[in-house]
Amino acid sequence: MSEKTLLSIGQFAKLAGLTVHTLRHYDAVGLLAPADVDPETGYRRYDRSQLPAARLISDLRWLDLPLHLVRDVIADPDSPEARQVLAAHADQLVRSQVQLDRQIAQSTRYASEGVPMPTTVTGTAPVQIKLAVADRDRARAFYAAAFGLSEGVIRRTDDADFTGYQFGTYGQPGFFLLVLSEPEAFDNPGRGTIGFTVEDLDEAHRRALGAGATEAVPISSPQGMPRNSAVTDPDGNWLWLYQG
Repeated sequence: MSEKTLLSIGQFAKLAGLTVHTLRHYDAVGLLAPADVDPETGYRRYDRSQLPAARLISDLRWLDLPLHLVRDVIADPDSPEARQVLAAHADQLVRSQVQLDRQIAQSTRYASEGVPMPTTVTGTAPVQIKLAVADRDRARAFYAAAFGLSEGVIRRTDDADFTGYQFGTYGQPGFFLLVLSEPEAFDNPGRGTIGFTVEDLDEAHRRALGAGATEAVPISSPQGMPRNSAVTDPDGNWLWLYQG
């Protein structure tokens, strides 16, 4: 480092595309310290060699990468750890985009159709069931092929999205969640039984068998019940089908 390469904080800020306030903050949090600080005046100076790091920090912050993760990336930008951080952040941005798209769609719908007043549900009502599966991808494919169910996000956090099958709107009559639970889940339920009403029992039964189900009870018309049948999914969960 030589006096010729040192820049005032103002000069460095302009070249790096940052503000003086931002540089002071990065110094305070230990992200980008000045190359030289006058012990008497506290005057900060930066070396030209620090410009690539400063510009990289600026780029990463434009991506909305949190400061503690920026620190991990700039420590070794080409490392597998840095790539993993950026891949995880990209996934988070995609989740945020999906959520924003949903918010836009709902706001647009409310603007054109009006805002429905929610109905308060009182008392106790069943709202969720979990089915144990060994392979969620296989189970998703089965439920899509057999019943046309499409899994979606039912809970969103900063770190991950949690998926399941949602029927109806939360807080409204008829709301229900069906969740596929893998063995590592802390509340994995073991094999379960669930019933579906279907528009065409014969077609639904054939479709389930074609998707990989095993017939457990053939189509019948038991006394006092709607016409029905039962199959088991690839994980052994029982699925009763009732003519709707």
